[in-house]
Amino acid sequence: MKKYFVTYLCILLLPIFLFGCSTTSSERLTVTDRRVAEISKTTQTLEKRLDDLSRSISLIVNDGNGLHNDMDDIKNCNNDIQQKIKEIETVIKNLDEHICGLKANYKTTEEEFNKRIDDIQKAEIELSNRLETMKLGVKEEVKEKTASPTTP
Repeated sequence: MKKYFVTYLCILLLPIFLFGCSTTSSERLTVTDRRVAEISKTTQTLEKRLDDLSRSISLIVNDGNGLHNDMDDIKNCNNDIQQKIKEIETVIKNLDEHICGLKANYKTTEEEFNKRIDDIQKAEIELSNRLETMKLGVKEEVKEKTASPTTP
């Protein structure tokens, strides 16, 4: 009986053990599948985040390159502006020298003009005096001719 008891017990326990192990391994598979699914979702989320970060970094790099190019353009424009300012300063300096020369020339011309006006006024006075002298001379001649009617 003991012999049959152990045999029955083994036969009875064997399915329980097998069923229990299979249940445990099914649960383990389910838990493992669930964990794999969670890890897969997390991995996909991380991949999306990496893609987004990669795009953001690409945009930042492109913007940085654009800003660098803009800075180079500004430097070139600044150099052009400085060159034009130097040219304008040169033109202003030349104009100032020309104006100073004109001022000196104007003073010389004004002095010459005033001298000529003085000369003309003196000549006018001299001519006026001559005219008066001639008028007096003519009057005297007329008086002499009218005073001596006997002269042929």
